[in-house]
Amino acid sequence: MIRKIKKTLEYSGLLSLMFLWSLPSLWVTLTAFKSNKEIFSIPPTFSPNQPTLEQFWRLFSAWPVGRWLMNSLTLAGIVSVFSLIVCTLAAYSFARLQWPGRDRLFLLILVSMLLPMEVSIIPLYFLTVNWGLFNTIWGAALPLIPLPIGVFLLRQFFINIPRDLEDAAKIDGCSSFGILLRIVLPNSLPVLVAYGIYIFNYAWNEFLWSLIVLRDPQKVTMPVGLRLVQGSFELDYGLINAAAFVASLPALFVFLLLRRRIIRGIALSSGLKG
Repeated sequence: MIRKIKKTLEYSGLLSLMFLWSLPSLWVTLTAFKSNKEIFSIPPTFSPNQPTLEQFWRLFSAWPVGRWLMNSLTLAGIVSVFSLIVCTLAAYSFARLQWPGRDRLFLLILVSMLLPMEVSIIPLYFLTVNWGLFNTIWGAALPLIPLPIGVFLLRQFFINIPRDLEDAAKIDGCSSFGILLRIVLPNSLPVLVAYGIYIFNYAWNEFLWSLIVLRDPQKVTMPVGLRLVQGSFELDYGLINAAAFVASLPALFVFLLLRRRIIRGIALSSGLKG
């Protein structure tokens, strides 16, 4: 009886936290389908009495939202693919190969996880300008590719792959790169998918660096476009909520579609058994 009461309280607490956590997103979603008159009505209404697409028509007619979505999709795609390649190679080197200074360099990578991106904004800006990548998608993508969290996450999983598989491959004459392709990667698909989804969402939501390096309104990503919709002198709550709703759809769709793979990959990389 006590155990049942305890579980009931735990689930009630989790449901309450979930509701509080999702309340802002729910408010944005419902407000996006309200008319301006209903948004500013007193007393305010939580759900729209007469749902309308007025805000979306205004948004797409006034701003190049489709272009912003394509820019964000391009940025997230570039970062996801190249980050998977770079972080996989680095993690494999740290986990399975022996070379001088390996552990010290990995420690530096762990320390770099504690530093916010703002620390490197100025040197990254000058490098981007000098390389001729300013105001380009590649300039916005390159600093996001070598994420320390990706190296750490993949290394933790690669370490747990049985050595017997690697030794058997070496006996058959397989090189280190061949072991990566034939042994490590096929056994690491869950964590690779989890990291790929994580980095996709990370790149999709990235704001600060894109705001700095992308100056052309036709080249900005969706988060920066939200800032343009917001304006400097007045707030159009209908447009802002509609834009926020549109911006959240792709990342939300990817997460809902592959959420089980995300949870499984994170559990495997951390050593948990699910």
